[in-house]
Amino acid sequence: MAPITRQELDALPLGYATPCLGLNAAHKLEDKFKAMQESGFDTVELGFGNYVAWVRSKVDLPPSTCPEEWKVDDEPDPSDDVIWTALFNHADALKSLADHYALKLGMLQPLNQFDGWPRGHERGEWSRRKASLWLKLCSELGVGYLQVGANDQIEEGDKDNEKTAEDMAWLADEAAKQPNPVIIAYEPWCFSHTHPTWEKCYEVVKKAVSDVHNPPLPLSTRSLEAPSEGPEALMKEYNRANLGLCLDSAQMALSPDYGYDPTSSTPPSEQSFQDLLERIRALPKEDIAYFEISDVLAPSPPLLGGSKYDEWHKKQGEGNPTRSSWVLCARVVPYVGRGAGSDVRDERDLGVARVAEVAKAVFDTGYRGPVVWEPFEALLMEKEDQSVPATFAKAGRISKEKLYAEVAGST
Repeated sequence: MAPITRQELDALPLGYATPCLGLNAAHKLEDKFKAMQESGFDTVELGFGNYVAWVRSKVDLPPSTCPEEWKVDDEPDPSDDVIWTALFNHADALKSLADHYALKLGMLQPLNQFDGWPRGHERGEWSRRKASLWLKLCSELGVGYLQVGANDQIEEGDKDNEKTAEDMAWLADEAAKQPNPVIIAYEPWCFSHTHPTWEKCYEVVKKAVSDVHNPPLPLSTRSLEAPSEGPEALMKEYNRANLGLCLDSAQMALSPDYGYDPTSSTPPSEQSFQDLLERIRALPKEDIAYFEISDVLAPSPPLLGGSKYDEWHKKQGEGNPTRSSWVLCARVVPYVGRGAGSDVRDERDLGVARVAEVAKAVFDTGYRGPVVWEPFEALLMEKEDQSVPATFAKAGRISKEKLYAEVAGST
């Protein structure tokens, strides 16, 4: 595959995740869209919580009845018909808002704690009901991708990924049935007990697409004719083409298998990083749904060892994974660094994820799809500071220019 050119890079959909443009209620979706447009981004990775908050600002809605121990932010329970009806009914208004700022609603994120619940577990069936509503919302909003974060609340994985793959196959098939078919982007979360790396998520994807017991549905947008040779041939032709990976440069850098440990100042080995690049290059481009960009600060000093994020981590409660805290606090904008550039003392504050090398490996597969900026600096983003959306959007623009110049210049 020929190396990617600057012209090709500039033609890719360029996205920003809305949660990463501010985590305070003062950071309105309108302000985030405006900041994205002014900094040259064209694609929205919509945070579900941001959308719920935006709809609630338009109409008086009852509180969610979602069980507190299952709830993320203010998400509604699948039984909250009034809330879900409002979410569906306001989809056109959000599309109009995006159009006003010349933006495309590209992705909805993150459907979490969905995959791998043991058979018969009460949360398993509940999660499927929830997922069905998310898919309907994707279709109403016209987004092309649903990001699914690897379940981080299951302590032990199922044998041979059987149940996890079954869940992801079901989700992909349901997504293909939508009036506007949806691509499922399965993302490893480095703090997941069972699938903290893209390699482990990829094992699930491969198993899900080879499940001949439940042959996949063809996407309505594809022109292939279904073969008549049986389910194996159907798998070969369609192969659940709407199920792939969401690759994330920061999740790789914090992988428990080959990345940084937030509680240790010892960096991973150079060989482990080079091996990672080789594995990325070996990925079929069709198995990459989309690519998220952010950098990671080196844990020096480490978490719970004098880092700036120790108190924030402790406030999250006992048992909160250290990698989860580092992902939300120390995931900086590449080339711009800590504090969206305002708190950079030396090169260590610019990040250590080697994003350009990772990005080049991803593009070396032939992947030419969306690229989405997804930094998280909770200490700054949680402040009631109206400048946060514009600050991080501008940092993203600078980052994009430097990253693309290095990736294209290294060809």
